[in-house]
Amino acid sequence: MILALIKVIWKNLHLFFCFIDLTPTHISWQPSVNASTHHTDRYANTELTVRRGQAFTITLYFNRPKQNGESLAFVTEIGPSPSESHHTKAVFNLSEVGASGWSAAQGPSEAGYVNFTISSPANAVIGRYNLILQVTSGNKIFSRFLGQFVLLFNPWCPGDDVYMDNENERQEYVLNENGIIFVGNAKYIEARGWYYGQFQDHLLNICLTMLDLSLYYRQDPAIDVSRRGDPKYVGRVISSMINGNDNDNGVLLGKWQGSFHSDENPSRWDGSVVILQKWRQDNYKPVRYGQCWVFAGVMCTVLRCLGIPTRLVSNFNSAHDVDRNLSIDKYYDSSGKSLNIGKDSTWDYHVWNESWFIRPDLGTSYNGWQVLDATPQEQSKGLFQCGPASVIAIKEGDVDLDYDTLFVYTEVNADCNRWIVYNDGTKKRVYCDTEIIGRFISTKAVGSNSRVDVTYSYKYPEGSPEERRVYKKALAKIFGPNITGGHRESPDERPSENIRNPGISGKFKLAEPPVFGKDITLILILSNLSFDHKTVKVDMNASAILYTRRAVAEILKATTSVDLGSKQGKHIRLKIPYSYYGKYLTTDKRIQVTALCEVIHMHGVKLLVEKTIILEDANIIIKVNNSLSDALNRQKELKSVSGAQILRQECGHKCIILGCNFRCCSKILLA
Repeated sequence: MILALIKVIWKNLHLFFCFIDLTPTHISWQPSVNASTHHTDRYANTELTVRRGQAFTITLYFNRPKQNGESLAFVTEIGPSPSESHHTKAVFNLSEVGASGWSAAQGPSEAGYVNFTISSPANAVIGRYNLILQVTSGNKIFSRFLGQFVLLFNPWCPGDDVYMDNENERQEYVLNENGIIFVGNAKYIEARGWYYGQFQDHLLNICLTMLDLSLYYRQDPAIDVSRRGDPKYVGRVISSMINGNDNDNGVLLGKWQGSFHSDENPSRWDGSVVILQKWRQDNYKPVRYGQCWVFAGVMCTVLRCLGIPTRLVSNFNSAHDVDRNLSIDKYYDSSGKSLNIGKDSTWDYHVWNESWFIRPDLGTSYNGWQVLDATPQEQSKGLFQCGPASVIAIKEGDVDLDYDTLFVYTEVNADCNRWIVYNDGTKKRVYCDTEIIGRFISTKAVGSNSRVDVTYSYKYPEGSPEERRVYKKALAKIFGPNITGGHRESPDERPSENIRNPGISGKFKLAEPPVFGKDITLILILSNLSFDHKTVKVDMNASAILYTRRAVAEILKATTSVDLGSKQGKHIRLKIPYSYYGKYLTTDKRIQVTALCEVIHMHGVKLLVEKTIILEDANIIIKVNNSLSDALNRQKELKSVSGAQILRQECGHKCIILGCNFRCCSKILLA
């Protein structure tokens, strides 16, 4: 009787279940396990964030057990118009790898819930997906929306284009939230800290929104989303979105001169998080203002957040070749004053990004580091974007390859011509320097804050046969085999002997470190390189400049002459009083000093000597004989004193508290 009753009850339950659709009642995204295995446990967002090409686990709770004749499948969708043809939609049954590369398998289960393992292909589109459960029962198919998850690039997956096989490098270029940016000039390299903060609150959503605001997305949303599995495409789109020069809701506007009173001075930024959050809070209106290292720092944050290994690279004596003839033309008047009449320029330093991925469009020999630059210098295909340009292609002079390889090549390897513009308008080239551009190309070391020189990753040693061979190769790719470039008639033509070697040498030397608020004393050391007596006329000029070397104001000019005997050297002192330069300096605190040295009676043979001076801030030291807490309290008091603020704003000095009871001498900057 009991057994018969059980059979009746079971039959009735079976009939009951047949009339109730199999429905998931709850989903567990297994956040701890998935985040740990996918290296996404640092993200502050709460939704599941995983990396492509790697399985993740979810648990589904159902309203009843699955019956015979019922089958399950999953659907993933991304973008406004998901389609299987665009690889933005995938439908895949359990235990089957679909044509899309997505797959799902059922794992260990208990009464009331089922574990599933879902795998994405290593080339899947990245971004925010909808996950849908599809239930088939006989000829009836119905779907249940399960939720959303975010899929990122995966440097840990060998099948991913961004795969990086060294764990220390992955930790540095993907997971490290702190960095060092090298600035200054070729003779005085400084390190400044930068906080990327790619895992902080709202950052991932901001980065995904950035893709949806781009002009690429506005032009064709479906095609744009379908291309987001390609790191070179994503990198190029992001390079256009970090700057706001295309009326595309970009993150930052650039400004290199003028007043910053009503907006943020670029030198004040020390991290990306505040900038990106301000951009979001202001409804995606460009933040004012940025300069090259700010653009690069923010771009590094976005690319690391999306899973693309990225680092910052600083190029000293960086060329901006507007007419793209592989030469930089700089103009001076007859007194040696720099003239802002040419479109070309040379920056003391320029900072861009390198991202790591393969280049199937170019061939395996061009895999590895790729240059991406968000600083709005020149348009590329109608937008202010730059790259990705293969570093290997740059070194080998393959300037015809995508993207913007020619532009980056000239930044590191252009020749520099210096011209004198006379009062009647005539111009004469007085010097051609083939080695000054692209010096001490630097990046942060893996696992430390040390500087690593990567110059030889971009070019062969200056003056070597390989470097000149590559230069000629680049010229030929631009102008053809019969070169008629803007600065030479043939690739084998060298500057005249007088242009390269005027028979004298000169250099500026500082008598003491240049400190803001004090007079500056320099010594021009002139040497006769020959046995012949020479009389040299020296026109000296000093101008306040930006770090882009654009002249802001003339500070001083002076003329003298000197007799140089056989192989003789002489010193000429030049003093620049604070009263001369103080009111003209920008926040870059740079002065360019030039000496135009003309050898009399030698048919206009001239030598141009240049030096860029970066003024240091004076330190005001306040000794505090109290504990650390007292010292910090005093720091707060000093911050509120108007005199301290006046000092910072008008004199540019740093106030430093030295706590005598500290275990080590600590410096606290009152910003």
